[in-house]
Formats: sequence, structure tokens, C-alpha cells
Amino acid sequence: MRSLKVLTRFVVLLALLAALPTATSGGAAGAAVPTGLPTHFGIGLAGHPDSTGIYGWMPNSGIAFDYAYQYLAGGVNTGNGWQTWNTSGQFPLWYAQGSASHGYVPVFPYYQLLQSNGPCNSCGEAQRDLANLNSASTMASYYADFTVLMKRLGSGTWDGIAGFGTTAIVHVEPDLSGYAEQAALDSSACYGFCTASGNNPSFVKASVASSGVAAVAGFADTYTGFNQALLHLRDVYAPNVLLAFHVSDWATRYDVGSSTDATLDWTALGNQAGAFAGAAGVTQVGPGTSTYDLVFNDVADRDAGYYKYVYGRSNAFWDRLNSTLPNFHVWEQYLKAVTTTTGKSAIVWQIPLGNQWFQTENNTDGHYQDNRAEYFFSHLAELKQTGVIALLFGRGNGGSTTNEDDKADGVTNPPSICKTDGVSSGQVCNNHASTVSDDDGGYVRMASTSYYAAPLPLDGTPPPPPPPDTTPPPPPVVTRPTGAVGVGRRVSTYTVKGTAEAAALVRAWVDVNGNGLKDAGEPLAASAQLAAGATSWSLNVSLVRGVNRFVVTGTDAAGNQSAARAVPTITRT
Repeated sequence: MRSLKVLTRFVVLLALLAALPTATSGGAAGAAVPTGLPTHFGIGLAGHPDSTGIYGWMPNSGIAFDYAYQYLAGGVNTGNGWQTWNTSGQFPLWYAQGSASHGYVPVFPYYQLLQSNGPCNSCGEAQRDLANLNSASTMASYYADFTVLMKRLGSGTWDGIAGFGTTAIVHVEPDLSGYAEQAALDSSACYGFCTASGNNPSFVKASVASSGVAAVAGFADTYTGFNQALLHLRDVYAPNVLLAFHVSDWATRYDVGSSTDATLDWTALGNQAGAFAGAAGVTQVGPGTSTYDLVFNDVADRDAGYYKYVYGRSNAFWDRLNSTLPNFHVWEQYLKAVTTTTGKSAIVWQIPLGNQWFQTENNTDGHYQDNRAEYFFSHLAELKQTGVIALLFGRGNGGSTTNEDDKADGVTNPPSICKTDGVSSGQVCNNHASTVSDDDGGYVRMASTSYYAAPLPLDGTPPPPPPPDTTPPPPPVVTRPTGAVGVGRRVSTYTVKGTAEAAALVRAWVDVNGNGLKDAGEPLAASAQLAAGATSWSLNVSLVRGVNRFVVTGTDAAGNQSAARAVPTITRT
């Protein structure tokens, strides 16, 4: 009889594993794309179930977004958790159905542990998370809560309610894994919840079997056992759901998103973070369980401009020229090591929406600058080689930039500002006027529209050629002279200065007829080709006796020439 029970369990396990999502080839850095996800590089947004999100802004944009995400939060034992948001805990079901009706894969960051009641409610985040993780009563409620979520997203019918049944992603506890790894590595960050020290998730204690929940009684009271318990519940109730493990930039006690230490080996640290994730359930199979399907990473929870100008954090911006730290290339080294070590594709989540492109972004409430959206959209192939398969944009606090008109201030174009933020040399000027009411000036709308004209495949085939760029850059800005100026008769040249779109060819022309336009046949006075990322220019123009009139134009890499900008008159006596 005992052998029959073992055989029966084995057959049931094979059936469960056969029903789980499988991977298709095509992920970068050796990782695979789970079945059910787009086979091209995906873009998604935080989208509330209202007119600002999946029932309004997103579909009304006409953009074929691939993902929409919505937090599930409020705590498992507070009376305010997601199960109370609609009747019978149907909020995630209805959200998933609404997202799918527009072609979006629903994504749920499951952020319940920190907000639950437990033995250390007044503690800091890390200590409170670990204390709750070790509270038998809190965790009993937690596993019950997660079970309801799996029932609502799975294909079965529970409590008379038919589940969702198709592909959805549940992103398990952002930040918790980072706190757990730091606890395992550093006893001072453990708060008494560790059995040993080292890069091993089993060294961190958790209430699993000790919670008294029969469904997870077979799993150890460790952080590894916690993850295996969630994987088991997914396998039983919702094998169509993809589970994502969060890998924080700071999990190893060194933060790739803010460190300026050039001696750190970010590949080695990424391997360390990947090994911890792997042992926690991303690659290593537990007793009778599957593994996580994806890893998630977040670059920041709010715009770099918010961190710099509200909190005074000097190293909040990443260098888009990848010369000084922090920068994009070292972050990619770290994340590629994670995806390579785990063998799982990554989705970058909760990416700030600020930009340095539109005048709308002037580092005020709701309009803070960042440069990650600009960099990511212009380096998608680079991200693919890192193991990233999708970007999900969304703010993490109330004052940061978002893609819709949250501030209800309509179309805004305050004066352009030039900053050294995010560039190791030169300046970046937000000298493009917005035409939409989006709080980011419309950058994500514009960039996503352009991207989906020729999406990047994830299966190794080259993307279709992008449509030709026919949009002229904005006219250069003249900063010298600031107004009409006079010079002596012995002065034969004058240096005109200003800013223009990065990498533009800036040219000054003699305005023969003084109409402020670049007319055919007007002679070239001077020119300068700006380097990649450079926006400042200076041109030495020759002067004749009397009034000298010039205009300047900028030409982008596609050969589009801007309208002319008149230079204030320069009179040589």
C-alpha cells in the first residue's frame, strides 16, 4: 500500500508539472521566455482599473501594450487587504479579465507581508518583514490569502466563482528577498531570525510548517521553505500563473543603483544574488514543487529628480554616457549575472517615468526628471542581451511623474532647463514642447508608439526595419549673445553659443535678407558636430562692418533639419 501511495503521488506530480507553463526559446543571455508571454520585447504600465489605466488611458492611447500591473496589498489580517476591495475576493479576477480584454497580460505585485499585523508593527521595514515572516498566526493568514489569490487566477471554480484560467504573473513580495539575503549575509541585519551566516536562503527562518496550515505542512521553517510553499500552492490551484521572484539591486548589501565605488565587481555580486535566488526556488526544485518562472528587478521607486531635489541625494541619476558611477552598464552587468546564474528571464518593473526631453519635466511636484525611460527605449537590444524581456513603467510614490494627467494641470511647457544631471560631461536640455496633458509630457506615449511600429523579437531574428525618422529636431537655443550686441571695428569674429538636441549638427547661416529664416542659397557661416550625448555648442562666425544677422539650425542623425533660430544682431562699428 505504501508503494501505491508513492506511485500515486508521483503520477499526480507529473500531471501538475505537465500543466505548468513551459518555456520557449528566445530569451537573451541564455534565459527563456515562459510560454504565454509575448515573443517580442514587451512594454507595460501600472494601470488602475479605471479611466486612468486599463479602462481609459491605456486603450485610448491606441498603443498595443503587452502588460498592465496592479498591486495587491493592504495586509492579510488587517481587514483592509485586497480581498476586501470587491466582493468574495474577486478584485484580481476582474482586473485580470479587464486587462486581458485589451490584450494586456495582468501582473500582480503581491505586497502583503509588510502591511500585515504582526509582532513588530513599529519596526523598520526589514525587521518588520522578518518578524511577520516568523509569526505563526500572521503566516497562517498569509498562506490562506495566497491560496484565495491562486483560486481566483486559476482555472478551477471555487466558492461558486470560476477562475481566470489564462496567463497572469504574480510578483512575490518586492523587497522581501533583498531583506532575506542581507539577513543571511550579515547577522546585524538578521534581528535574531537566522540559524547561520552565509549566502543561503535556508539560513533565514520563517514560519511554514509551524504555521499550522495543512497545505504547507511539508515544507521547512526557512525562507526556502516559504518560497516552496508558495510554489506548491501555485502548482495546485493555478498552474497557469507565472510566479516571479524579486531580485533587488541592493540585496548583496551593495547597491548597484547608487554606489560610486569603482572597486566593486558587479558581475560577482550579481552571481551572488542569482545564487541566493536560485537556491530559494528560482532554479532548485523543492519537494513536489516547480520553480519560479521569472525574476523581477526594480531600478528605483521614484524619479531620480525627486531623490535629488527633495531628498538631496547627489548620486540619484545614472550616467547615460556610462563613464561615471552609477551608470547603466554596471547595472546591466549585475542583472545579466542574475539572469545567467538563474537561467531565467528578467522583467524590469516600476521604472520611473520622468524624462529630460519635454519641457513639462521641470523637477516640480508630479513632473520630476529621470533618464531611465529615455535610455531604456533607445537601448532595447542592449537590455535584451542582459536577459530582460519586458519593461513595466510606473511610479512608486505620489510626487513622482506618471503617464497620465494626475496633476490635472493640462498641457504644460514651462521654460526649458539645462542640467548636468545624468551626464558625466556636457548638459541635457529639456527643450521639446509637449502637446499632450500627460504629466511626463507624453514621452512614454511617444516612445511606445514608435517602438510598437517595429517590435524587437526575442527569438533571435532581427527586428523589422523601423519606420524612417522624419521628425525634425527643435531649433537650437542661443545663449550668447542674449540680445543685440555691438563690437569694435577691430573685432572680426564672434563666438555664438547655445544648446541643441544631443549629437546634432549645428550650423550658423548668414541671414542675407534678415527674415529670421534659412532661405535657399544663404551662405554657411560656421558649423559644429556635437558628440553623442553632448548638447552644448559654440560657433565662431566672421563679422562684416555694420549689422550682422545669422540664424542657426540643428540637423539630427536622420538628416532632419530644424527650423531656424535667429541670433540676436551683432553690430561691428
